[in-house]
Amino acid sequence: MRSTILAVAFSGLLAGAALCDDVADAIEAGRKAYADGELAKAKEALGLATQLIGQKHAEVTGWTADEVEITGVGSAAYGASSALRRYENKAGDQIEVQISSDSAVIAQFATMMATREVAGAMGKIVTIGSERALQSVDGDLHMTVGSKFIIAVQGSASVIDKLAYARAIDLAALSKL
Repeated sequence: MRSTILAVAFSGLLAGAALCDDVADAIEAGRKAYADGELAKAKEALGLATQLIGQKHAEVTGWTADEVEITGVGSAAYGASSALRRYENKAGDQIEVQISSDSAVIAQFATMMATREVAGAMGKIVTIGSERALQSVDGDLHMTVGSKFIIAVQGSASVIDKLAYARAIDLAALSKL
């Protein structure tokens, strides 16, 4: 389930109509396979979804993407999951987008972000969609979505590029998961 949720989250990076059919179908197939206990089929379907997203993203923006790395910690019933994808452009700039779920860190970070004074002391507060994010001096971004996800957008790319990647995530869809 966590892998499915993280794959859905990455599908939000390119929340456009052109992706809806193939990507949505692959994600739904992965979700159904996981629900049926067919883990190998779920992994294959979600891998296809992430590959399709990466291909489309490279076509649109000139950035190339590595494969999504999905990791899990803990038992099947409880544990943290994380999806990481690295992007690079022709100039060698890099961006890493990481979405983690069900981690104890999420509640701590959300509490910190809810206190403007504390968050403001740690970096600049910026708005990504309807969410607040913490932006470090080098432009790296960290934000929570509800109480389920923490997102990090970081790397050597410009602040503008990091903000663009963060703003491309479909936070509304992610918050409904």
